[in-house]
Amino acid sequence: MTAINAPDGMFKTLGLGMQPTNRQYWLFQIAGWSAMALLSYLSLTVWYNPGQWTPVVHTILQSALGIFVSHPLRWVASGTWKWPLVPRILVNGACVIIASIVWTLLRLYSFTWMTGEPIPLADWGGWWFASVIVFGAWTFCYYALKYYQHWIREHQLAVEAQNTALKANEVAQRETLRRLEAEKQFRDAQLRMLKYQLNPHFLFNALNSVSWQVRKGDSGGATDMLARIGDYLRVTLDHSDEMQHTLADELETLDLYLSIEKVRFGDRLHTRLEVEDAARDAVIPSLLLQPLFENSVKFAVSKTTEPITASLDARRVGDELVMVIEDDGPGVGKQTSPSDDATRGIGLLNVEERLKSAYGEDFRFRHGPIEPHGYKVEISIPARGRSPQDRS
Repeated sequence: MTAINAPDGMFKTLGLGMQPTNRQYWLFQIAGWSAMALLSYLSLTVWYNPGQWTPVVHTILQSALGIFVSHPLRWVASGTWKWPLVPRILVNGACVIIASIVWTLLRLYSFTWMTGEPIPLADWGGWWFASVIVFGAWTFCYYALKYYQHWIREHQLAVEAQNTALKANEVAQRETLRRLEAEKQFRDAQLRMLKYQLNPHFLFNALNSVSWQVRKGDSGGATDMLARIGDYLRVTLDHSDEMQHTLADELETLDLYLSIEKVRFGDRLHTRLEVEDAARDAVIPSLLLQPLFENSVKFAVSKTTEPITASLDARRVGDELVMVIEDDGPGVGKQTSPSDDATRGIGLLNVEERLKSAYGEDFRFRHGPIEPHGYKVEISIPARGRSPQDRS
């Protein structure tokens, strides 16, 4: 935003700064009465007394006298500036009449003294009326300039207040951007930390499975497992810097993970993935679903010899992406130890923290055992698409 600056230089050039000074006042006094002398000379003296210097000198003298006679009017106008309108008009009007009488007498007597020509008493009224017009105009101009200066002052104060508000708003916006950037960096770091906690845990289990297959003499299974682990690592390393990706990308990674676990558990692990086409483009935190299926594998498949089905249902519901992950294993507290349940809770806590870092409070995360047996996790997040920055 650009601040609005008042043209102070123009006002100062015109002598209309915020605070009137004596220098400005006397400048206007001399300029105004000089203009009065010139107007009087051109309209009267040059026509009625051509070629005579005495009337010219008198014209100049009466303007000089006018400067000093009008000066007390300044004190009156300044003193009554904050008065109510009617008393102010009455006082200033009375002073204009008094000043007009004084100036008229000075003009009359100086003219008679300089020219030796007496002014008939009948003409005094015309001279006095002209004086009233002059001093009335003087008072009007004084108040007009004073009101104009007051308007300039109020305008400049308003501009300064606006500039201050704009600067404060600019500072607030910079602080907001700085805070949002800091929060974004914090969330990214937190997401990255939580994400990197997953790979060591999974690799430890996968390599244990390879070791177990080697020990039982299943070299083909071990080789197949290592190949699948290699494919999984290649995909995850290719996208290691992604904090978010589409659900379709997540399903590709999840399929590689489940294929490794199927080599390990064989017919004991069955999977069912039902995903709406409309949901595949929704963006979710990367490796969000894997720890939930790991829980199913560790606390359902590995705890029984019966076939276990781990399933995913994903669909768009309005502006939300709803994902339900469940298994039909023994469930919490059934054929599991308290330490196993606590370990399952760590994985769920990791997922919840990642959701909180990515969406703040704009998500729902529910989990718990289901009847007659099994465990269910339900996640509801905003169904957002991938931004151009995420795709680049």
